[in-house]
Amino acid sequence: MKHNTAPSFPLRGLLWLGALAYTVFVVYGSLVPLDFRALSWGEAVSRFSAIPFLDLGIGSRADWMANLLLFIPLTFLWMGVLTAGSSTLRTRLVMLVLIPAAAALSVGIEFTQLFFPQRTVSQNDILAETLGGLIGVLVWWGAGSRFLEWLQSWQRQHARAALAERLAWVYLAGVLVYNVLPLDLTISLVEIFHKWQDGKVNLIPFGRLPDDAAYALYEIATDALIWVPLALLWRLDGTRSTWRVWGMTLATAALLECLQLFVYSRVSDVTDLFTAALGAALGSLVGSRLATRAALHDQPPLWANWLPFALAAGWMAALCFVFWFPFDFRTDGAFVKSRLDFVQRVPFEVYYFGTEYRAITEVLRKTLFFAPLGGLLAWGVARQPWRWRSPLFAVSMLVLAGMPVLIELGQVMLPHKIADTTDFLLAWLGGLAGYGVARRMARAPRQPVAQQKTETREAAPVAPEPAVRGYFFLVLGGLSLLFWGAAHAPFVPYNVRELFGQDAYWWAAPLLALACVWLAVWPLWLARRTVSGGMRAGQVLLGLIFYGVVVFGLLWTAVPVESLHDLVGSPVLNWPGQWETGLRWVALAAVPGSLLYLAAQTVRRWRGKHLGALHFWAALPVLLLAYWGVMIEAATDNLTELIATPQPLAFAALCVWLYSLFFVAALFASPVSKAQRSARLIGLLISLPLAIGLLHLGLADEIDKYGQQFSALQFLLSSDRQHYASQPVIWLRYSVLHTLVIATLAFIQWPFFRSAPSQRPPSHGPD
Repeated sequence: MKHNTAPSFPLRGLLWLGALAYTVFVVYGSLVPLDFRALSWGEAVSRFSAIPFLDLGIGSRADWMANLLLFIPLTFLWMGVLTAGSSTLRTRLVMLVLIPAAAALSVGIEFTQLFFPQRTVSQNDILAETLGGLIGVLVWWGAGSRFLEWLQSWQRQHARAALAERLAWVYLAGVLVYNVLPLDLTISLVEIFHKWQDGKVNLIPFGRLPDDAAYALYEIATDALIWVPLALLWRLDGTRSTWRVWGMTLATAALLECLQLFVYSRVSDVTDLFTAALGAALGSLVGSRLATRAALHDQPPLWANWLPFALAAGWMAALCFVFWFPFDFRTDGAFVKSRLDFVQRVPFEVYYFGTEYRAITEVLRKTLFFAPLGGLLAWGVARQPWRWRSPLFAVSMLVLAGMPVLIELGQVMLPHKIADTTDFLLAWLGGLAGYGVARRMARAPRQPVAQQKTETREAAPVAPEPAVRGYFFLVLGGLSLLFWGAAHAPFVPYNVRELFGQDAYWWAAPLLALACVWLAVWPLWLARRTVSGGMRAGQVLLGLIFYGVVVFGLLWTAVPVESLHDLVGSPVLNWPGQWETGLRWVALAAVPGSLLYLAAQTVRRWRGKHLGALHFWAALPVLLLAYWGVMIEAATDNLTELIATPQPLAFAALCVWLYSLFFVAALFASPVSKAQRSARLIGLLISLPLAIGLLHLGLADEIDKYGQQFSALQFLLSSDRQHYASQPVIWLRYSVLHTLVIATLAFIQWPFFRSAPSQRPPSHGPD
């Protein structure tokens, strides 16, 4: 009688390799940092006979669970080696032998640890490891055959979509395990209340971010990137829509945050839902693009064959930034020589001196940061002709080995970094893993495409009209939570936090969110209305006046009046009510409104829409009136002080700066043809250096006020008036803000570029 199907020869070899490697890992990991101290046999036996049974508290549960989990894969793998394809009788005999063998190995490890004083020896470890060995055997008995079938299925030739689905669930399992580590679980309401008191339950979005903007950005980016692969792989399956994948990923993140509430040492933070939403959106959109291209069998242009290598070079620059920030290099010989002792450390020695969770976090951090580099290199090699693949493969292997060496050597010269051979090993293995997975995906055949209607595709493909109403409430809710979090975040500039009253966060945030949506969408609606050229100028003028009135109404209700006066100045004409302030705000709002209108019309014309001169230039007179009202007549306070001289040139530079932002955002929001898609990335890359130059022309370099001298950008982007940020930090913060504004504006405008235009003939599609 057979207990399961006999594995193939390669699979049996894989099981042997896995079991041997894991056994070495268990023994080695139990003896790190290998600080051997000799003991006589009699003394060792005497000490071992007196090892204690520790009273486990909440802080010791993680260590106990780590020992239990350590032995589950050990006996599971050895059961596979010794019983795969064997009879039930042999399987039972192996079980009876393997459980005592696991207990003996545990006792041997604990006894050996007496010769390594830095290790803690206790009866708890022996009990946990023996129990883990028993669980591993029982798991194989119940699921060993299915595990073998699952392993054998990886050797088959899967379609790309099916392979993506498998990888997605494997990745999800890894994310799930990591999020419940270190498994110091609790269901005690008292302990959960203590978590709340200790600040491990955070309900304020972005409230726990570091004060330093660079470190805050790093945390947000890394938390978001965790969810990108999952959403990407789920979307590549081809059976789920972009919105469904986004919702599945966000729901998974929410479930894991709820589970972390019952892990005592983990922090449940509502900010993780926002970063998960961002990562899910990025992964879903990239996966949608790749899935669509695969389904249509699109052939990329020739230049796109080298795009993965360009992206790999950019990722290498990002790795240097992440692991070398804040770049406080010291190159004196004595310091560098004292730091080179890291080569004498044994692997994983540094990780021993922290918690298990910290060690696993560092392992994942090193491997996952370098996995995309390997994936991009594999993608690039797969796109090349056969004669180039062998030399490019060799170069890729050199890069995957050389980049970790470069990172570690750079960290030798950084006082606040720890260079370690373990990090090199993990980074190298992470790069190889990324290369292997991407290579497997690239070699997999494309998923068969069902018979579809044969239609001639238009130059600009029309996406199905989205549910604008649902999308509107989604954007409004997201922006509201973002503003609410910004009101509490210490790294947000003080002049932004001042927009919120002390006790008005709950209603000021949604009103500000509504104002942002209105600012982004109304000029687009004006641009897409179908009217005659003669009516266009009057419609734009009246539309932008109405635009400013609504903006003022929302802001007057949401923010303190002093914040409104900070931008447009205090009233000086003694008009009744808020008429003077309101008219000033109408003039000020006309500036972004006109430029948003011009950006939308530029993109529409570039995409082939026939727009007459009046349709295109109708906003320019409104822009000139806005200059007269804002710069000449309004006598504004902070706004005019921040603008450089001569003011006409500075105003023009700032208008071009805003126009470039709005134009790039419209490029991303508007549907474009396949040939025009590369212009989006090019526009984004060009817009940042262009913006820096235009801001240099448009904003004052030196302002003497409050007994201090500072630049306009320092005033706008510093945390408070007592700590003006340095120029490098200012440009770093602006770069983040620049990208964030473009992404947010494109996200808001996306469905409105695709919905049916007002008063448009039915024969025309959305634009």
